[in-house]
Amino acid sequence: LEARPAHSDFEPLMTLYLTDNTTPEDIVAANQAGFIKAVKLYPAGATTNSDAGVTDISNCYKTLDTMQKAGMPLLLHGEVTHHETDIFDREKAFIDEKLIPLLRDFPELKIVFEHITTKDAADFVAQASNFVAATITPHHLLLNRNDMLVGGIRPHHFCLPV
Repeated sequence: LEARPAHSDFEPLMTLYLTDNTTPEDIVAANQAGFIKAVKLYPAGATTNSDAGVTDISNCYKTLDTMQKAGMPLLLHGEVTHHETDIFDREKAFIDEKLIPLLRDFPELKIVFEHITTKDAADFVAQASNFVAATITPHHLLLNRNDMLVGGIRPHHFCLPV
């Protein structure tokens, strides 16, 4: 905050990076600190610098229970990483395999499904409870896989999840 220009009302919303080793006590301490506003979940290996991410969400259930009780939101990067799942189906597979069970087990956990990319995800969030929301990036609204692949691979249009 000291780095802000004078008279700036900019307020960074700080997050914790959820790992298999994040404890309920970490959440309590973060919540009490007052400047940590949410916790980010990246499946291990799903995106850039996510190697320390969550390997199995069930490893985090005690921590998620503490988050639910504290009202601390979970911001999740929603895609599975198993090799047998087509890259274009990773978000839908995440909904079916991970998100639906998560919502069943933590019905009042505030969840933001970050930068969704598919109609499946938009439809899911639209019918979900008021505890579930989503974000989407402008390029995911404007571009589709044809923009990335037709006429040759255009790597500058590649952004996970696809």
